[in-house]
Parts: sequence; structure tokens; C-alpha cells
Amino acid sequence: MSKGGRASDTRRSSEQSGKGASSFAMLFRNVLRSPFGSDSRNSGTMRRELSPSMGSANLAAATHAQLPGISHSPVSIGEGTRLQANSVPGSESADHGSSTFSETQSIDRLAPVDSVALAQGHTGLADQDAAIGDRLEALDVLVSELKGLPLINLGGLWCMLEDIVEFAFGNISGVNKPSELDLAHHQHARRLILSLLAVFAEGGQANREQAESSHIDTEDVQKMRASILRVIGCAVGWEEVELAVQSAAWASSDAKHLSGDTVQWFERARSWVELAVDHCYPENMTREPSEGPPPGPHEALTESLAFLACIISTDYPVLDPTAVSEITSLLCEMTARARLVSENGLEEVVWIWTEPVHLYGVINLLNTVITYGALSQNALLPGITLLCTTVNVPLCKELCCDIIYTMFTSCYMRDALLTMNYVMRRGNTGLNSKNIYKMPMMTPYQAAVNGMVYFITQVMDTGPTGFQFSLRTGNCLPVLGEAALCMHPEVLSLVFPYLCKVANDDRVDSMLPDDWTVLIAILENTVECRLSDKYEVEPGSDIDEEDEPPTLAYLYDGALQAIVSVFRRSSQPTPASLVNLLFKMRNVLSDELAQSMLQFIDARGSLRPGSSNWLETLEEMMHLYYFDRSRSTLLRRQMARLCTRPFTEAFDVSLQGIERKPFIIAVLEQLHLEEDEKIIDSVLEILYMSLRRTKDSKTFHNILEFALRAAIEPDYVRQIQPDYMHQDDNGDMVLPEQLSMNMQTLTHPILLLGGESTAMVDEKSHSSWARITLTTNCLLKVVEWRMSSNDTLGDETYDYLSVDTISLVNGLLDLLESKHTFPSVQRNILLGFLRFHADANMRVYMLLPEHDTLLEQRVSLHENARMRLVVQSDDAVVNNTVDWVPFPIARYIRVLVYLFQTNINIETYNVLCRGLMVQLTNTHLFSTCKEEVKAFLRYLINYMRVANYEQETRTRISSVEKNRTATYTYGLQVSFMHYKSWILRDQQDLLISTLGDGLMMTSGAPEAPQICLHALGVAMLELHGAMVRMLPSILQNLVRIYSAAQLSVHLLEFVSSISRNQGLYTNFRKEDYHVLFAVAINYIRFHNNQRRRETSLLTNTAGVRPADGGEKGDPRRLSTGAIPASTSDKQLLNDVALSQYVLVMAYQVIDVYFLSLTPALKAEMFDSIIVGLLQSNYSRSNLDEVNEVCLDMVLQNYSRSSDDIMGISDVTVKEDFGPVVERHWIQHNGIVTIRAQKEGPMAQIIERSCSGATSRIVDLPAEVSRKYVERTERPPTSLPASPLSDSPVPTFGSMSQSASRGRSIGRNRRLHSMAPGLPSLHHEPDMLPQDSIARLLRGELLSQSDLSRAPRFPIRFGAAPCLALEFINAYQGLQNLDVPVMLPPNFEAVARSLRIFDNTAMVDTHKVSVAYVGPGQTTEREILLNQQGSPAYWNFLRGMGNIRRLGQMKDFSAGLDTSGQDSDGRYTLGWRDLIAKLIFHVGTLMPAREDKQEQIVRKKAHMGNDFVHIVFNESGRDYEFDTIPSQFNFVQIIVTPVDGQVPIPEDEALWLHGDPSKVKVRMDQLYKVKTQINPDIPFVGPAAEPKVLTLTALPGFVRSIAIHAAIFSQVYTSCKSADIGAAEYVSLWRARLQIIKRVRAHAQKERTKRLNALGSQPGSLSESSADMAEFGEPISDPAMATTAAQALGYLVRDLESFV
Repeated sequence: MSKGGRASDTRRSSEQSGKGASSFAMLFRNVLRSPFGSDSRNSGTMRRELSPSMGSANLAAATHAQLPGISHSPVSIGEGTRLQANSVPGSESADHGSSTFSETQSIDRLAPVDSVALAQGHTGLADQDAAIGDRLEALDVLVSELKGLPLINLGGLWCMLEDIVEFAFGNISGVNKPSELDLAHHQHARRLILSLLAVFAEGGQANREQAESSHIDTEDVQKMRASILRVIGCAVGWEEVELAVQSAAWASSDAKHLSGDTVQWFERARSWVELAVDHCYPENMTREPSEGPPPGPHEALTESLAFLACIISTDYPVLDPTAVSEITSLLCEMTARARLVSENGLEEVVWIWTEPVHLYGVINLLNTVITYGALSQNALLPGITLLCTTVNVPLCKELCCDIIYTMFTSCYMRDALLTMNYVMRRGNTGLNSKNIYKMPMMTPYQAAVNGMVYFITQVMDTGPTGFQFSLRTGNCLPVLGEAALCMHPEVLSLVFPYLCKVANDDRVDSMLPDDWTVLIAILENTVECRLSDKYEVEPGSDIDEEDEPPTLAYLYDGALQAIVSVFRRSSQPTPASLVNLLFKMRNVLSDELAQSMLQFIDARGSLRPGSSNWLETLEEMMHLYYFDRSRSTLLRRQMARLCTRPFTEAFDVSLQGIERKPFIIAVLEQLHLEEDEKIIDSVLEILYMSLRRTKDSKTFHNILEFALRAAIEPDYVRQIQPDYMHQDDNGDMVLPEQLSMNMQTLTHPILLLGGESTAMVDEKSHSSWARITLTTNCLLKVVEWRMSSNDTLGDETYDYLSVDTISLVNGLLDLLESKHTFPSVQRNILLGFLRFHADANMRVYMLLPEHDTLLEQRVSLHENARMRLVVQSDDAVVNNTVDWVPFPIARYIRVLVYLFQTNINIETYNVLCRGLMVQLTNTHLFSTCKEEVKAFLRYLINYMRVANYEQETRTRISSVEKNRTATYTYGLQVSFMHYKSWILRDQQDLLISTLGDGLMMTSGAPEAPQICLHALGVAMLELHGAMVRMLPSILQNLVRIYSAAQLSVHLLEFVSSISRNQGLYTNFRKEDYHVLFAVAINYIRFHNNQRRRETSLLTNTAGVRPADGGEKGDPRRLSTGAIPASTSDKQLLNDVALSQYVLVMAYQVIDVYFLSLTPALKAEMFDSIIVGLLQSNYSRSNLDEVNEVCLDMVLQNYSRSSDDIMGISDVTVKEDFGPVVERHWIQHNGIVTIRAQKEGPMAQIIERSCSGATSRIVDLPAEVSRKYVERTERPPTSLPASPLSDSPVPTFGSMSQSASRGRSIGRNRRLHSMAPGLPSLHHEPDMLPQDSIARLLRGELLSQSDLSRAPRFPIRFGAAPCLALEFINAYQGLQNLDVPVMLPPNFEAVARSLRIFDNTAMVDTHKVSVAYVGPGQTTEREILLNQQGSPAYWNFLRGMGNIRRLGQMKDFSAGLDTSGQDSDGRYTLGWRDLIAKLIFHVGTLMPAREDKQEQIVRKKAHMGNDFVHIVFNESGRDYEFDTIPSQFNFVQIIVTPVDGQVPIPEDEALWLHGDPSKVKVRMDQLYKVKTQINPDIPFVGPAAEPKVLTLTALPGFVRSIAIHAAIFSQVYTSCKSADIGAAEYVSLWRARLQIIKRVRAHAQKERTKRLNALGSQPGSLSESSADMAEFGEPISDPAMATTAAQALGYLVRDLESFV
């Protein structure tokens, strides 16, 4: 116990004692309730203060306290405090002792007094000749003066009085006695000397302590000590003994320096004790209980007990153990003596020994014997009795505990416990049956028992390590069991916490079964006190020492709780007695204990179905612990969980009908009153299983009524649109079916979204929110089970299953439209209804979360024979005997319209849109309600149209929510396209127009315009006509949003997709094409400006200018933004790849649209395109290669139609002419090759450029002769000129003023014009110089001043200025170009480069694999072995491209075998447009047999090396990305039938049991397209989010995203394989340009070499004689040529002469 605790106990006890009405129970609470362990830390201090060696003076000054029943204040001595004797209540005088506390304090405060000097002040005291009477009188005065003073020089005073000592005690100094004695003076002298020794003992204590500290014990001191001890030993009679005992301990230094025989001193001290006892407590004592012993005997007994203890502690080995035990036993027995007193006719017990100091002395003596000797068996019984009785005395408490602790930790333990057991077995006999004085509730026996229990419960566990657990339980529990039989509250208040402590011990598992039996028996024997007691302190509340202590009921429950917890977690068998005890107490158990009991019973299976009387017991406990709502929530939770046991067990026939039990019905009926979430969970589990298992329709509807009542909050009213808050005549809200779907009454509900969040109290603040939410979820779960589960309800048939399910569905619809339904609950119900789907047979089912794969959904649908719901347009009640029950789809649609018209909650709106996006793809669900659906769709389209998200300011939602809502809204409109046959033309146009308007939502996140772009990509295939009509207006919006960098990929892919659907833009006007080109050029400019900024930033930072105009060495120039240093390499690579992809797609848009134009439109668009490219040029020193390629494409195809371009062969094949003469000329970025027969007239003219190649075979002599004649006869002015555009050329950006000139291969650059004498074009103000095109083709730039005039380029076509240029011209008919330069003949470097050039494809080539996954297939081998697919799959293939015979292919074949051996199959699938060619590796077209592994390996090699995989997945399961693993597997386009493969009704049996290939194909079947991307690359393409299309539109959509994915994969691979600083995608056209440039460089080097070898001047070089000899005999007139070689020779010379 802490100091504060003891102080408070002391104060409380003192206050009660002062009132004279104290109780023994209160005293015990103050003394015994404090654990001994908390005082053990002060036990050492106590033993030092009150040890046997402390001396009689200190012991006499100790605190005086009284036994119980005496009106003195009991004071704990733990503080070591000394109180004044006269301060004790009931004391009569200050002379109660020989000294007082105030005197002791005075001695401590005063300075030491020289006793000899003081004695010398008394005349005659030292004069031996003076009369003895005068000397004794002076000595008497001196003794009085010395009292209370600290004395020194006591030896001198003793020597001064030596003669008086001799006179008083005879010849003690060796001198004969005087012959004449005065008896009176002799007796007086003896008393004065003994009194003086007592004063010495008091005042000389300081000298003694000083001497002991310095270990001074001189011979003189020894002599004086011996003299004094002899005087003390000569004391006879009570009066002398009374004085002698006060100085004995002082004189002998606590018996350490006794002179003479120690045994004699022991006997002397023993006799003094017995004499003092007789005077303090005589045999026939008659004084009042409140009166104490006289002061003299009181002090004498105190000092004699202390002196006797000192002797035993010092010299026990030389003493007689029997004598020591006898006196100890005698004193212990004497202290237990009591007598009866009568007060008011009531006899009560009073102990004879009333002084606590005396009791302490006896206990100290007992402690000394135990500590320094051995206690006999005869003394053990009275000793234990004394300790147990006096432990309640505050002065003795700690010493008693020390003694008991010593016994329990020594050989006395067993004997002590046996003795305690013996004392308790004697029971209340004799005086033990009487109550203690002033303690009507306690007998001496009970006091002893209480002390024993205190020792066991409070002392046993003290010390550093405590006691061995088995010893404690095995030996102490029987004692406590006997003690508990007394049934005293104070005893039980100690026993119960101890039992709890035992049960909570970590070592409790080591307890023996017998110990458990005893422990439980204690609770059984004391249960009556628990049943008759009531709580005063709530369990679990904190109990402060100043508050009332806990009652027995609380302590009993704590012990029982601990014991039950042990058996709950233990594996040992549970005693039947414990179970019986719990059931016996079930009516009075606390909530906490009852909860533990229920857990214990549940763990043991006592309430499990099948146990004896389990249902009756469950019902009784439900009434006790559940229906009583005053019970704690935790207890009611536990009881509710136990009640769910019969419903969660495996179905048993014996449990049939349990849901009809009255107490179960009562549980469900009270559901609407519950607020605790866990209780609601348990009740809902009962409700769920009841609705599942019941076969009684009446019971089903009753339970459903309970649930629907619990799912409504009458005090809550949901806000709706003000325009729709209509009431009828009765004041009721208008029902959904009464609301108009007329488009004329359409309001703007979207503008009020979000208003409810500010106008209503948060729904979660309602206490019923959790109950309503959980209840509706449970009802949805019931619907889900009833519509999908295959479980049976027993042997009987439940005829009302489908009808009751419809009742449940209608109940949920009631909740959905109720104004008392929380918005969050409304959303949950919506989410459930939005999972309803129907198959092709109109059978309704639900998409289950756990059955997320299509095959499992379909199988569960077919196997669920119990549920027979069908989509019907009429909701009329159907006879119960009908097999099929109509699903209320019409009402569901009306409720949806009602929600759109009345809802203002943003989250509800978003759930509606997200769910309908999926549900509307299931056209079968709505197929029988055509008119309702048509009205619904018309309403929704107009509803979306009125919502202007970007500009409307009345909306009360944040910009983030606005963009999210817009995203869902526009996403929903994609689903409308599946009902295109039901949507009118104007509605289709309105739908497309709405999506076009959505492109403008760029102020926030890009999700809304992005999803609009994707939706329009679907619409161009599904709503082709509407898209054609609305596309021009959509294009205008594209120009406005090009600055949104996050939309660049999606926008360019959308524009690119349009280009591959020529029917969309056949009616485009010039302005529309301007928009398309402007969009592409804007992205090119944005990309190049970004590169320029990053290059400039890096240059300024590093202080070094990048080489080659910044083209190389810049690691960040290709990113779309500044990349921080912490950006990972992967992110940097992705940014670079995306940036390059945007650039590539922008140029492809320009290419494909320009190539598709008519020649007239090309002429009109040429200027704007070239100017835009020049203004966006990245490098300001020369023309970029990508721009050079684009310029070449424009010039090469300027006068060609798209059909002409498509007709050009992709492969340049050299004709077999036999011996030929071959010459090559290079002109800008084109190479012309003429192969002429040496012996024949035929020649092959090949014109190569970076954007293409043409080849034609001519009769060269005839053609040269004909052209020669035409040129001679035709006047120069008749040469045709190409039309020029009169329209202004728009500019797309600024351009650097740098215009450095490039170098030509030849020494003489000459422009050839139409003809000499033609007027110059420079006079036209907006016409650029005639050499502008030539300068661009050289890679030079035009000046800014030229471009700033919105110029037109001088594009002129006509006759060549010389005959040779009619045949040797890379740009047929184009004027004002550089003269072609012939390459060195027979030069291997040129020949090798041309071979590489011819092997480089003229269009972009892509290869994509197509895999078919049949039903149930999941492995790679199963897929690769497929040789056929479903009819839908074959229709999909035919829409993807054209079937081509591999053996006849001469162009790009994607690595397939074209040799005719058909090792890769006979056919493949191919597709091409103006700029790209696509070859499909179709898995089903490649051979693969089970027994030919090489075929499987070859097929995987082809398909695995493709970047893009198209997977037509009819397996019914999700297709895993690594099904066909490959390092090139970047993008997978997964095509999956929506809702599984559902055939038309008449073909169902054929599909399930026959040949699937014979099933008719439904072209309106919907398919889901989703893209799976390798984790290393970023998402691209519109199918990153799944898109749903019909089989008709599916091939074009998949082919488009496959091409884009293939392009991006090539770009990504190119960037990944190169250093990040040089990462740049090089297209095939650009690669061909680089080959041409290398050819020019090789030729220049070779020409220089030949010039140096010939020593000729530049310009005079002509072909060598050997080279010219190849042409044969030279001719001067073309008509003379007989062979093609001669004609070619003429053309070579003609060109040389022209140059």
C-alpha cells in the first residue's frame, strides 16, 4: 500500500472510531484490502525501526493503538510515525508512559548536558561525608532535573555516586556492608539508582549511538556496564523490576554485552515479562474495555518483551529451545484470552490484551524466535492464531505479514497451512461464537479466518518471484474452501479476487483437475450469497479507494468470469459442475458474465441443433438476453449470433419450419427497432435464410413485410426536383407511372445536381441508416440467390417460388421510388437492379459478383430450373400454375424515368449512368417493351442534350464532379446506339451532336472529351448515316481542342479512323479538309515547339550547342513535357514513345487524307499544307526529314487519284529482258532507272522516291521517236499548266528567318522550266519564286518574308525542256526542278543501296495475329490447335480484310510461306489502304495437328512475334494476358460476346448438342472489345475501356485499333532499342529517303574520285568510252535507233548537252 493509501485508511478509520460506532468490516476494508505486496517495499524500513534491537526506550515511544472494539484510533505504523501518548483518544493523562513524544523531540533538539557538572551544582551530592538523607534528597532532585535532557559524561556521574550505589545494593564493590543500615534510606536509594539508570537509558541514548558508531568499548566502559548490569540484576520486587527493565536493554546494548550467564538473564527477563503481564492483565480483570493498563506495568511489559526478544536474537544458540518455545507459546495463548462483557443485554467478546504495543511485543518475540531459532509445534498453533487475529491491528499488520511470508517461504509453510486448516475446522465454539465488542457482524473465529484468508490471498504472491503455482493452488485452495464456508462477506471479498487471480495466471493450464474441482466447489458453496446480493457498482467501473468497494456480486462474477474464460480457451474437459453452476445463475448473471457463458456454451456445442433440448434452451436464453433490451449491446450481439446457428448449419430436415417459431418471428418483427450494426447483421442473416428456406408463401410475405418496414425511415424525406413535386387531390406524391414522358415537358434536372448535399441533413446522422442499408442489401442478396442458386428446398416442390420472387422485386421497386429512401440505399438497390439481364430466350437472370465469368453465368442460368422468370411487356398477375412468371420490366423502366426526372443527387445520377451503360448492352432484357424503351431512349437523349456542363453556372457541384458526371453521361450515350433501329433519324443526329458538344469540355479533366471521341469512333460504324451528316460540325470542335495535350493520341486516332472509312468523308468540302490538315499540323507544331524549348533549355544549361541543329544528343527533346530528374527510365521511355506516336499519327493523317483527295482538291490544298509544315519545321537550318518525306509524297501524288495510287504495285520487279544497259539518275529525292535491252526495243523505266515507286515498260526507240516528233511540231505556248488555287493560304505558325542553302550532288544546278520564252511568274504578288519547290526538295528553307505573304507555290506541269527529261524525271511533268544527275554506272555501292531500297516496302506494313478461343479453352495448346471457329468468328474475319492465296503473294506477307508449299496454310487475311498494309496471322488458317509439334511451334512463332494479338474469345472465361507468352506481346484486343455466346432460340439445341458451325449468325449480336496492354507500355486506343459493338461494326473497329496499336508498338520498340537521347521513330518512307541520301553521298564521292583520276575539270566530265560503248553505235536522230540501248544512249547524250 502506498503512503497516501495508508494515510487515507488511517483517516477513515480514525473518523469512524471517533464517532464510537466503528465496524469491524470497515476496519478490515482499511487494513486487509490493501495488498501486502504494496507494503513489502517498506518492510525493511519497518524491521529497522521496530526490530528487537531497537531498545526499550524507542519501543515505549511507539504509537499506541487499540485492538478492535476499543475506542482508540487504529494507526498503521508503516510510516514509522511517533505520536504523543496524550494524543491517543481515551488516554487520561500525559503520564501514560515514562516519556512522551514531545519530550523525545525536546531531547533531540537540546544540546547535550554534562551530567557531572549538573550534579556538582547540588550541594552535598558528591560529599561522601554528608548525611545520606541529604545526599539522597539531592539525588532525587538531580534525577528529576536530568529527565528529558540529552546527557554526556554519564561515567563520571556514575563514579561520583559509587558510594551511594554501594550503600543501596550492598557490597557490590567488594566493601563490606555498613554495620548499621537505615532501611528506609536503603530502599529509597535503590529506587533512586534504578530511576537514575532509567534516566541514563533515556538521556544517554545519543552517547550510546556515538560510541557504537565509533566502536569504542574501553575497559572503564566495560567496568561501568558490568556495574550497572549487576545493579539491574539485583532488582527485586515489582517496584524495582518496573524500573530495572527500562534500562536493561540500554545497559546491555540490546543484550549484546550482558555480563554473567546469558541463561540467567533469559530467565530473569522471562520472569520480568510474566510479572509485568500479571500486573497489566490480571486473571480477574474487571476494568472497562475502554480502560488501559496502568502506566507503570504498561511500560514494564513493553520493555521486558523487547529485552527478552533481544536476548533470544543475540544468544539463542545457548538458550534452551524448550524454554524459549514455552514462553513464546504461553504469551501467544495469553494474548488470545478474552472475556465477555454485557451491554444492553447483549454479550460480546473483549480481548484481555488491549494494548497494541504489547501485542506488537509478543508478535516481535514470535518473529525473533522464527528468525533466529525454531518454533515448536506446540507454539505454532497459538502463534498462527495470534497472527491471524492481530493482523487487523494497524501497528501489527506489517510485522504479521513479514512473519507469515517467512513461514510461507520456509519449512513452516506446510505446517502453517495445516494449522490454519485446523483452526478453521474447529469452527465457532465457546467465545468464538460471540460477536466482538462493538462488532456485531464478526466473531473471533471469523476474525481469525479472515486473517488466514488475508495471508493466503495477499501475502502469498509477494516477493521477487512469488510462490510456485502448483504449491499455491494445491495447498491454499483447500484452506480457502474451508474459509469460504463461514460465508462472511469480508472473507468472501478476499476469496473471490484470489480465485480470479488464479484463473488469470499464465500458468493456470498446469492446474490439476482436483484443484479445479476445489476451485469450482468454492463458487458452488458460496453461490447463495451471490443470488441474494445486488449490484452497487457497475461492472467495469473504476473503483477509487475513497469510493465504496465493490459488492460480493461483482467479485463473485469476476471470479466466475475468469474461470469460464479459462475453460473457454482451454482444451481440457469442462467440469459438469461449472456448467450446472452457470445455468443455475442464468437469471442473475451480469451482462459481461452472461456473454462469456454464451461463448462457452457455443464453443461446447450446447446450443447446436441436435443437442438435447437445444431449441427450448435457445428460446429461454433469447428471452433472457436478447428480448430484454436493457441488456448490454455486446450480450445481445452474442445472443443474436447464437440464434443464427440453426440457419447457418447445413440444411437438415429437422430444421424445416424453424423460421415459423414464435421467438424467431419476434426477432424479425423487431428488426425495425434495432440500431446496432452487428445485431442487425445477425438478424438479417436469419431473415435471409428464412426467405430462402421457407416453403410457405404466407410466411414469406410476413417476413418480407418485416424487412420492408425495417428498410424505411418515415422521418426522412428525400428531396426531388421542384418541377416534379406534384401531389394529387389527396396530397399524395404522384407515382412514376403518372409522370409524363412527353419531350415538351422536359426540364433541366441536371442543373440541380448536387443540391441535396447542401439542403438535407447527412443521411448517416440518422440512427436507422445502418439498419436500412443492411436490410436492403439483404433483400438484394435474397433476390440474387433465388434467381441464380441451384440449391433445393427439400423434397417438396415450391410452386410459389417465382411468384414470391416477383413480390420481392416489387417491394424493392417500392423502396427505389419511395421518398423515404436514403439516396445511398437507393443507389444500392439500383446497383442490384442494374445487374438484371436476359438471355436470347427472354429468361431473366442476374450477373453475380462471384460468377464474374460468362460461362458460369450461363451455366447457372440453364441449371436453375426453379426460377422461371421471363421478360413480358404486360405486368398483369399470372395464374400460379403457369410455368413462366412475367418480370416487371415495364414498371422498372418507368421507375428509371422517374429517377431521371426527380433525382437531384449526383451520386445516384452517376450510378444510373454507369449501370445503364452495361445493362443497355443486354438488348434482350428490353426487347419486349419496345414502346417503353423507345420513349425512354428519346427522353434520355433529350435529357442529355439539355445539360450544358461547360457553360451552365447554376449547377451546385464542383468542377471535378461536373466532369465525372459528364463522363458518365456521354458514356451512357454509346449504349443508345445498340437500339439504333428504334431511334429516329433526328434523334440519331441529336445523339451525335451531343457527343460532338462534349468534345468542348476541356476546362477540367480530359475524361469527358476523351470518352466522346471514343463514342464517336463507335458511332462512325454503328450510326454511319448520322455520322456523315454531323461530321463537319464535329471537325470544327476538333480544331478548338487540339491544344489539350492529353487528348492528342485519342484525337489523332479518331481522325485516323475516319480516314479508313472513306464513306464518311466522300462529301467533304475544301473547308472540311482544311480542318483535318490544320489539326494534324497543329500537333506537329506543338511537338516541334516542345522539342525546341527542351533543346534550348538543355543548351543554355550545359553551355554547349547540340550538333546538327539539335537533332541528336538531347535526351529530353522528344518528351511531351519537362521531365524531372527523378523520373524513372520507364516513364521517360513512355513519354518519348507517346510523343513520337503523336508525331507519326499527325503525319499519317496528312498523308492519308491528301492521297484520298481528287487532283483538283490536291492543287487547292497544296499551298496550305506545305506552308503549315514549313512553319512547324523543327530545325531552323534545314528541312526536317519527316517534312521532306511529306513534301515528296505531295509532289509525287499531286496529279494522281486515290484509285491510281491504290493501283500502284507495292513491289518493284525487274523485268527479265536478257542483256540490258542500266543507268540511274538522281533528282532531288527521287531516282530514275532505265533498263534498256541491248538487242531489243523494250526498256523498263523505274521511278523511285521515298513515298513510292512506279515501273513501266515501253518500246523505247518508238517512244523517243514519237516524243521527238511531238516536241518538233508543238508550239511552246501550248504546253498545259496545272491550275493554281486562288484561295488564301492559312498559316499555322511562325518560322525562323534562317534559310541556309544546301549543296547539290552536281557542280551545275539548273532549273528546267516549261519552255524558253514563257512569261515569268514573279509578277504575281503572292507567287513564290520559281525555284521555291526545288529549294525545298534540296532541304533548304524559304525566307520568312516570302512565307509571310500567304504565298502560293509555283506548281507547274508541262513538257520537259529537253527530250531526255521527258523520260528521265523523278517528278513527271513538274517544272522548275533541278536537272537529274546520272549516277556512276556499274558502281557497287549504288547498286547495293538500290537493292536495299527495293526491298523496303513502299507503305507501312503491319502484322497482327488473330486467335480463336473456343468454349472452355484456357491453355495455349488448345488455342493453337484450333482449325475452325464459330460462324460469328468467320463473319468477323471476313469483315477484317480480304482472303488472299499465299502462293500468289509477291508483296509483303508478314513472314508467311509464299512458296506454294502451304507450310503456313493456303490462305491468309490481308487489308490495305493508301499508306498501310496489314497482314493477319490467323491461327485457324494455319495448319496445326496434335501429332505434328513442328506445326504448333511454327504457328506460335508467327503469332508470338506479333506486337498485337486479336483474340476472339468464346471460351466463357476471361482471357489471361500470358496465355500465349511472348516477349513481343504488347497489345491484346479481346473480343468477347456480351453475356456469353447466346444463340437464337431455334438454334439453341443445335448449339448445345450439335455442330456450332451450322448455327445462324445474328449480325446484331453485341460484342465487347477490350484492350489488354503489357505493363511496360502506356495505355493507348479507345478500347482501354471496354466498348460494345454489333457484329456488323465489330471488324472495322477492331481493325482500326489494331493498326494504331501496331504503329505504337513499332514506335515504342524503336525508342526502346535506341539510346533515349537518340530515340526517334523512323518510318519506312523516311528510311527510303535516308537510302536515297546515302546514294547521293556515294555518287558524289565516286564522281570526285573519278574526276581526280582523269585530271579533268569539274563540269567537263562525261561518260567514259567503255561506258558509252554499252549503248552500241551512236546515233544523231532518235528515229535511227533500233534497240533500246541505242535510244538510251541518245537520251544520255541529249541530257548532257542540255546541262
